[in-house]
Amino acid sequence: MKAIYHTAMAGILITAGAVSAADQRDDGSSSLLCALTNTVSCDAEGNCQTAPATAVNLPVFMLFHPEKQIVESATQGGERRTSKITSVGGTGDVLVLLGDEEANGWSMRIDKAGGDLTGTIATDGVGYLIFGSCLPR
Repeated sequence: MKAIYHTAMAGILITAGAVSAADQRDDGSSSLLCALTNTVSCDAEGNCQTAPATAVNLPVFMLFHPEKQIVESATQGGERRTSKITSVGGTGDVLVLLGDEEANGWSMRIDKAGGDLTGTIATDGVGYLIFGSCLPR
């Protein structure tokens, strides 16, 4: 009987831990690791190029920390940056992040349930659409 009690208590604790982790992911406060898979860049004249992030010198990985309001990024060549997130929003399973760095603005929309990332970067004369996939970390 004692063994059954300990097994039941262990099951309850494991389930409570899983629920707690799921709650943390659902409220947008946990970190998200994202891989950028494709980009579309367009200049002011309407010339557009579809390419991987590496072709336009964008990061290949981004680690979003909404609770700390920072995002860490890394290029394929190993260059790392940390940028400030200026706004965290969204509803339900959608997380919306906004930021700016060196007079450039960016926005990211992350579907936490499916992991899809869609983003934009606005620079002087060039705009980027960014697509990727994210996992809770």
